[in-house]
Amino acid sequence: MRDLTGTQSAPAYGGRTAIFAVAVLTMVSFFNYMDRMVLAVVLEPMKHELGLSDSELGLLSGVAFAVVYATMGIPLGRLADRTNRTRLLAVCLGFWSIMTFTTGLARNFTQVFMARVGVGIGEAGCAPAAHSLIGDYFPAHRRAIGISLFQAGGIAGVSIGLMVAGAIAHSYGWRAALMVAGLASLPLVVLLLMLPEPTHESAEVGQATKESLWASLAILLRRRAFLHLNLGLGISSFGIYGIGQWQTTFLIRSMELDLQVAGFWSGLSHGTGGIIGVIGVGALTSYLMRRDHRWELWIPAAGYSASAPAFAAAFLATDWKLCVVLLTAGVALSLSTSGVALSALQSFAEPWRRGTAVAVALFTSAMIGLGLGPYSIGLLSDLLAPTQGVESLRYALLASCISLVWAGWHFMLASRWAIRDRV
Repeated sequence: MRDLTGTQSAPAYGGRTAIFAVAVLTMVSFFNYMDRMVLAVVLEPMKHELGLSDSELGLLSGVAFAVVYATMGIPLGRLADRTNRTRLLAVCLGFWSIMTFTTGLARNFTQVFMARVGVGIGEAGCAPAAHSLIGDYFPAHRRAIGISLFQAGGIAGVSIGLMVAGAIAHSYGWRAALMVAGLASLPLVVLLLMLPEPTHESAEVGQATKESLWASLAILLRRRAFLHLNLGLGISSFGIYGIGQWQTTFLIRSMELDLQVAGFWSGLSHGTGGIIGVIGVGALTSYLMRRDHRWELWIPAAGYSASAPAFAAAFLATDWKLCVVLLTAGVALSLSTSGVALSALQSFAEPWRRGTAVAVALFTSAMIGLGLGPYSIGLLSDLLAPTQGVESLRYALLASCISLVWAGWHFMLASRWAIRDRV
């Protein structure tokens, strides 16, 4: 059978093919998140060299990336529903890698801003295509573990990226860290082109061809479970991405660690808490969903809500070792449920709307989380600086923890409508 581009496709897979596919996609996720978050490690040296404020750093790490990531995500998600997803992923990966490398060549705020825009364009096509592929490679009850493995790759990318980028930036400068991150992911383009493309049933392909984008969006957004799930993902992203972008800078300013040490412990806390948690919780959810499908919403509600006090305690700590332990706990509680939350999207979207559904979630998360999260924390830090001095960032991060409890409430609301809206 051929897909909508006329390319020969293979039937839906399981077994070894699914394992190979999820391994490749997990590596893609690794570099997707590493290239996105590597800027977080070098914010402090970049600030001093380019003469930037915290608000400008928030724009670079948040808005510059998020706006195009959000706006490009929906058309690229729609394209993922209609075309060869593995080729789309290969093109997107190649583009964001080159733009990450280009960021290291920038000489002023405008050049860094434009390079980050380019990274956002490329990365916008990753998750919709990858999640849609995983949805075809795995049956519904195992989808949570497939998406969780994909998310674990992203968490590893942030973790290892923070540690390696911190070491490179410490020894060779912040520009070198960005250039190495950009070049490292390019070989994956070849593996993506080797990945078999599963196909939908012919009726589903026809439905994707006939249905307009606006019709798909209208149907998805009328489902209250889908709507509250998206709000939960977006609001949780405000806290998670905001904290993630400023965590290393917090360790440098308030805990007085140097760049290399701060990058190492920031990355280790992210990886230790996130990777183990996301895989373990993904497997647990796959088991619990055989009894009640609403576990895919109850678990994120509990995880995000419980992470708020852990993060708050970390930002109130005065000992850096205790702070790292508490950050690890906060990451474990929040990120361990992220794969489950994202896999739940496919429970409320037909196969021919999966890419669009994921793109809608990315739009919400990008605009609320990636865009407003880092910028709002930076802006609040600037506003508090006259009275709080170097500790202004501590209190700005503390305030952001409220968003995680708010997000948990939306996941609980989604669970109320889950039985009615599940497809």
